[in-house]
Amino acid sequence: MSIISLRTNSPGQNYQAPRLCELQSSDTLSTVTTAGYLNPYVKMQSIALYSTDIVQVSASNGNQFYKPVFSASGTITLTVLP
Repeated sequence: MSIISLRTNSPGQNYQAPRLCELQSSDTLSTVTTAGYLNPYVKMQSIALYSTDIVQVSASNGNQFYKPVFSASGTITLTVLP
């Protein structure tokens, strides 16, 4: 189980906030929202996520929209949007 892809820049979104990012994962939604889940992938791929981004997650058990929240230590946690 893992992250399949994380796309942050779609055509026409350059220099816009909020960006709509797309995350595809073979994990469940509860796993994707675990603190630090995105950190290794973001670091390895040199991807910049911002607190203004909206992340559309497609996981093995459904789809949901999240907002990335950053801790003081740099840990990324996805929190569900209402």
